[in-house]
Amino acid sequence: MSDLIRRFHAGDPTAFVELIAAEQDDVYTLCLRCIGTHDAEALCERIFVAAHQELNRVSPDTDLHIWLMKLTVHLIEAHPTTDEQPDTTLHDRSATTQSLLEHLELPFRMAVVMRDVLRMSEALISDILNLSLGTTRSRIHRGRLTMARGLSTNMDRA
Repeated sequence: MSDLIRRFHAGDPTAFVELIAAEQDDVYTLCLRCIGTHDAEALCERIFVAAHQELNRVSPDTDLHIWLMKLTVHLIEAHPTTDEQPDTTLHDRSATTQSLLEHLELPFRMAVVMRDVLRMSEALISDILNLSLGTTRSRIHRGRLTMARGLSTNMDRA
């Protein structure tokens, strides 16, 4: 990925297109699961516009994935929250998961999505979120526990 930064700095227009192709799924998934379907696409566009504007300042030695995920987290945290309901056109299990995620506080939601949806390592999540490994593990655990309690409550009502 550092080659993409060098090529971008050299004015290669295809470098940024390759960056988008390599990273768009993770960026969109994190946005979708953290802020919901209504705003996810628009926020992704803002993230990639910001990335394009900032990439000239990024050292070629920078891990591009981590840098972009940090930018994504920053813009998600700055995004105004809404009371959006889960998209009912999703598969029932996915809609239930999304509903449970939406009830988590954003720091726990991001940690759980990065770990369980994007399959990032705890160390990578710690780096992206600028947290200690213990705090990262705690957020993942507390997020999962809260979701499990929510699922149990939903099952008791059925």
